[in-house]
Amino acid sequence: MKRKSEMIQLGRCLREIRKCEPKALLMAFVLALMEALIPLGAPLLSALFVDGLERGASFQSLVLTAVIGVVTLFIMNAVRGKMYRCGLPHSEYCNDLVEWEFNDKSMDMDYAQLDSAETAELRARIQNDYDWGCGAYYMIPQFQRCCAGIIGIAAAAVLLIPVLLQGGFWRHWSTLAFFIYVLAVTFFSASVEKRTFREEEELKRRFDKKSSRANFLMRGGITYREGKDIRIYNAQPLIKSALREEERDRMVEGESRLEQRAGALDGAVSGILMGGAYLFVVLRALQGSLSAGAVVLFASSIYRFSESLKTLSKSRSEILMNARRMESTFDYLELPRLMESGDCPAGTEAGTGTIEFRDVSFIYPGVGKPALSHVSFRLRSGEKTAVVGMNGSGKTTLVKLLCRLYDPSEGTILLNGTDIREYNYEEYMRQFSVVFQDFKLLALPLGENVAASREYQEKRVWECLEKAGFASRLERMKKGLGTSLYRDLDEDGVEVSGGEAQKIALARALYKDAPIVILDEPTAALDPISEHEIYSGFRRLIGEKTAVFISHRLSSCRFCDDILVFHEGTLVQRGTHEELVNVKNGKYAELWQAQARYYEDGAMAGEAG
Repeated sequence: MKRKSEMIQLGRCLREIRKCEPKALLMAFVLALMEALIPLGAPLLSALFVDGLERGASFQSLVLTAVIGVVTLFIMNAVRGKMYRCGLPHSEYCNDLVEWEFNDKSMDMDYAQLDSAETAELRARIQNDYDWGCGAYYMIPQFQRCCAGIIGIAAAAVLLIPVLLQGGFWRHWSTLAFFIYVLAVTFFSASVEKRTFREEEELKRRFDKKSSRANFLMRGGITYREGKDIRIYNAQPLIKSALREEERDRMVEGESRLEQRAGALDGAVSGILMGGAYLFVVLRALQGSLSAGAVVLFASSIYRFSESLKTLSKSRSEILMNARRMESTFDYLELPRLMESGDCPAGTEAGTGTIEFRDVSFIYPGVGKPALSHVSFRLRSGEKTAVVGMNGSGKTTLVKLLCRLYDPSEGTILLNGTDIREYNYEEYMRQFSVVFQDFKLLALPLGENVAASREYQEKRVWECLEKAGFASRLERMKKGLGTSLYRDLDEDGVEVSGGEAQKIALARALYKDAPIVILDEPTAALDPISEHEIYSGFRRLIGEKTAVFISHRLSSCRFCDDILVFHEGTLVQRGTHEELVNVKNGKYAELWQAQARYYEDGAMAGEAG
């Protein structure tokens, strides 16, 4: 069953390579042909030449034999050299294409699936598999070596058959005994190599379970952004200890021992095999059963037969292991989409932005407690609504459900009276401009970050950045909208502060100009002056759009038409600021008084200072 699974995975890998680069496998086969036949060319030519001299062939025939042989070997070596200089058949290109497929899948798959523990585990498996070596970069050379082994065995057998037929040689009992000897030594060597290969894989498998910290750090967990903290807190020993775990040292030491054992055994087996072959062929030559040329050809062919058999055995194990390691990548690429997409267009109809939650509950996978429990409310078109509550009260979960990053566990969410699952998914997503609490900017030019596109309207980008309060910083950038953010991809990139990044994210939401705007803690990293500018100009920024505003700072909610108060995943209060602050023992009043007391204490401390 396991072997059948390996062969299925191997077929998938070869089909993927053929799809990425149709000529790659053909080129690998041609190269394998050259690799298998060239080592046999010189012994064959020598045998023909020696036998020709022995039987008194003419000078012209000997010269012709030599010329044909030398020219053939020259052409074959030239083809092989040319292919190696060009790079083994586009293997890196195939790897890049598979990686692009992987990235495309990550960007297109449902967010809920991307965020799941199962997908995270699968991605970790993929990374470990690639760390130990898999993909077209390894698969094509392995395919080439497998073909070279098969061709080498066949070619050596073809050369040996005529030799064995000389003088009734095939009838002698010693011939059978000799071939049993050759096969026994070769298969013993192949079995030891296969066992060594399996032991190495077991070492790597055990190490994978304990290497997540070190692997994360080596894959880019340490960047210039972490450099300050590492130096301030003298965390270098911690990082180095993670990179030099005891398990890693044991794995490397064990792998080295296995390689040394395999190398020593391979040398010993080759010596035993060739010693026996030469002894056998010399004894048969002394008996007059073989010509001088046959002696040369026989010894070389036996050696190539054995080496090709070992090559085939080892490369077969490697290519099947590679196929098993590629299984995680194919499983990832074939993950099905779970988010339903309806046929209802979300263009004109969804533009008004009336939102309704009907008895909505949601539980994150693997978590027993609901993040939202039986939540119901309705937001009118053009209304500005604040969502407040303590950390973990379900505010951000509400945003994720509204944006269809997740679907509710229970209940229904409607947009303009239609279940959001009935809308075309891509069109529905276009209805929202969102600034998430954990938003991300890309290490690309500023204008492309705001527009989320290579092509954009410069005037509009400028206007959105200005509305977001980024104009003064933009004026100091020498390349203007062409200035790259961060230095990941451009050494002239500009580092922006947390507050500046938040303004850029806000400008991105404004540029999209969607009918519904959601701001999740949009001013958390802003200074008080910038925060006041955003709040005072909020209605001017948003216009007549439907807006949902999430904040911990209750003083920022006064400009909203309505306030939803959440606590432990449930909607506990609703109303305007004036209504809610006067409800004694209400959650909103409790939060308001706690924050007011904090500000008062801060002011008193300032005066005392």
